[in-house]
Amino acid sequence: MVIIDVLVFFIRYMIFPVVGALGTGTIFAAKRRRDAEWGMRLGLYLGVLSGYLPHFLIWRRSISLPQPEEAFFTNLGGWFQWIVGGTLPFPLPKILTWGDMPLSLFLWLLPMVIIWIILGMMLPEGDDTTAPDRSQGLGALLRHAASDLQWVDLVIDVLRILIIEMVFIGSFNTLISGRITGAQWFDLLVAGLAQGSIYALIALGYTLVYGILLMINFAHGEVFMAGALTSVFLAQWMSRIGFLNGYPLLAIPILILFAGFISMTIAILLERIAYRPLRGAPRLVPLITAIGASFFLQYTFRGFFGSAPKSYPDVDILKGDIALFGSLDIPAERAFVFIAALGLMGGLYLLVERTKIGKAMRAVSEDKEVARLMGVDIDFVIMFTFALGGWLAGAAGVINGLFRPQGIFFFMGFRPGIKAFTAAVLGGIGSVPGAMLGGLFLGVIEAVGPNLVLAGLGIEGANQLQDVIAFTMLVLVLIFRPQGIMGEKLTEKKA
Repeated sequence: MVIIDVLVFFIRYMIFPVVGALGTGTIFAAKRRRDAEWGMRLGLYLGVLSGYLPHFLIWRRSISLPQPEEAFFTNLGGWFQWIVGGTLPFPLPKILTWGDMPLSLFLWLLPMVIIWIILGMMLPEGDDTTAPDRSQGLGALLRHAASDLQWVDLVIDVLRILIIEMVFIGSFNTLISGRITGAQWFDLLVAGLAQGSIYALIALGYTLVYGILLMINFAHGEVFMAGALTSVFLAQWMSRIGFLNGYPLLAIPILILFAGFISMTIAILLERIAYRPLRGAPRLVPLITAIGASFFLQYTFRGFFGSAPKSYPDVDILKGDIALFGSLDIPAERAFVFIAALGLMGGLYLLVERTKIGKAMRAVSEDKEVARLMGVDIDFVIMFTFALGGWLAGAAGVINGLFRPQGIFFFMGFRPGIKAFTAAVLGGIGSVPGAMLGGLFLGVIEAVGPNLVLAGLGIEGANQLQDVIAFTMLVLVLIFRPQGIMGEKLTEKKA
């Protein structure tokens, strides 16, 4: 049975898409269409979609499905019987056998042939002079279609389909099982938005620097760590004298400003000492330098403050819940994280879009030499960009410390830094709104994804796989949409 299952998988995700693409490409070639590439992609999806008929009626029956998915497919057979008004003309076996293969291929080929006939009748003639004449026979048309088939694109499209199918099946199983209530989904969503807000603040530093210098500042996670780790001592002192809980609306902004100042200073020093002398070097050189600076900062702070984890003191005003409507409540600390991050992101957007320095930043991002000729101080703008990204990272460090008080130590910037980079790539690195959106989206996916998709696929310990979700998102974005959600394809000069 294992051999049959492997064969079914191969047919389902390789043979069907290729045959669908070649068949549709042959029809487009016969009609002399110039949009044959689009037509072959259409055929690929048609081949996969028409394969759902044997997939649902026969192949899925060979798998020991958990409830309630088993009930769903059992009812599907009953619905089919009701539609045709009688019994099924073929059995629905529990175990797939070799004898089921002819019937499976027939069930797939029948809708595919019908689609090809309709497409051939309705598709208008084109004017592609490179396509062979129909009088040369089906073989010539098929060879022309095969020559246009992009195998790399085909594999990527099949991977996309497979991932979408897994997400759909996992989500379907979870939702109809009812094991997670609406209030629990809401709590996961709020937790994801809070965590995503922190990712977004850090991601803004990546995207600002990349927009100006076209480099990835991999030391930015340590800039975030520096603000959080230095401010924890100020927060503990404020707590001891009673100032933190006595005047929280004053103490928290002071902490944010102090952390922002420390991180901003470190970011400026990084730009002046590590990056500015390498500004004209090949792009790999500053990248390696950024990694070296990251290690330098980690172990410098370890030498200053030790390796033992530290924690922020509790703030009474951030305890408890905020009632919304009905039985839905939001923890006060999550509401604070989201509102504070939203305010900082909104302020950054206004600064970039509405101020003179913001206009200078956008000019330098577009073309440094032209901006220099127009009187823009390039060095100052680049230094200001590092300072701005560093300040936001420091503010994120304090907000994260108040949100998750434990685990403040010299290595704490690595994982949030990588995830913030993922968020920047997801939203479109170089795009400020994209970094904001990417951070929020990644936080929500990280919180909801394991419970929605992985648990529905029967994966044990799904809640422990949040990092897998985040880094899988990075890989998928780089494969399917490298420019990100709100990014644009770069010209050769900027790439």
